[in-house]
Amino acid sequence: MSELAPYIGPLLGMLGVVVGSLLNEFLRRGRRIEEYSSGIFEKRLKAYEDLMSLIHRGSDLAQEVIDNANLSHEQRHELISTAIVPIAEFVDRNSLYMDEELGAHCVALFMGVEDIRDAPESEREQLARDYYKMRSETYRMIKEDSGVAQINKLFHSINRPKITSPVIERIRELRREQQQARNDP
Repeated sequence: MSELAPYIGPLLGMLGVVVGSLLNEFLRRGRRIEEYSSGIFEKRLKAYEDLMSLIHRGSDLAQEVIDNANLSHEQRHELISTAIVPIAEFVDRNSLYMDEELGAHCVALFMGVEDIRDAPESEREQLARDYYKMRSETYRMIKEDSGVAQINKLFHSINRPKITSPVIERIRELRREQQQARNDP
């Protein structure tokens, strides 16, 4: 054992250097990820803010297409296309920062809205409800994928605000009913 004693110190020193180097590399990569993630989060948030704005504009056009009985099918198609094309171009330009499937969903959101008015009266209301539900889901998915939903939950857990009014209580009640309707077959 006394023969190995002179080698133990240098071996432990070399082992310490290797472990220290590995630990340093791990910490350096972690810092680099943190540095980049902040910038990427800001770019993703901006992309989703702009997408949400396009969806809002498209929703206004879709409402016009649904409500205006004076528009011909061709006029409705042209009007709804002015909502779809900018969204498709935007999603393509921002594909680096946006979820691909969510982007495809957003492009498809307004497709078929121009046909609602041509549907039989018995189906028209259901088609409109399906579109409104899809639009609500779109907003929810954008909030979740952008990170805004999680941040809002964090703020609520920190602040614990008492946000309530008769209107808010009614909204919460309607949301519970919607959630229950989704869960019931």
